[in-house]
Amino acid sequence: MLLYLDLNCFNRPFDDQQQERIAQETAAVFAVLQRIVEGIDQLTWSAILDFENAQHPLADRRTEIARWAQRAVIYIAITPQVAARAQALTAAGFKALDAAHLACAEAATCDRLLTCDDQLLRRASHVHVGLGVQNPTDYVQEHTDV
Repeated sequence: MLLYLDLNCFNRPFDDQQQERIAQETAAVFAVLQRIVEGIDQLTWSAILDFENAQHPLADRRTEIARWAQRAVIYIAITPQVAARAQALTAAGFKALDAAHLACAEAATCDRLLTCDDQLLRRASHVHVGLGVQNPTDYVQEHTDV
């Protein structure tokens, strides 16, 4: 599968692991990243991920997350078409960064955009987007033999 991970997936391992949901999502993100390393899934990266990651106040986290861009098989720049699609998604009720991530994932013809953002998941279930949008926990449950 060709995957696009929202930046919150890459940040999830740095969150408070005392909360059960966060710990489950962290385990799922690690499983997805392992699938990427093993070549089972492929990663898409974008200029929006670079932009959003650059805003993180902690340099060590920025650096660690940015390393994943090297594993991407596709890099999506912000073209006029991507920008126009992001604007259309924003008009449909998505937050600007979420719309930009979705537009990039669509432009790369990803199979899935993975996110831990409940609001993005809800909105994507009500608006037509050109790919599946899933929580990483659900993705791992669907795509692993357990």
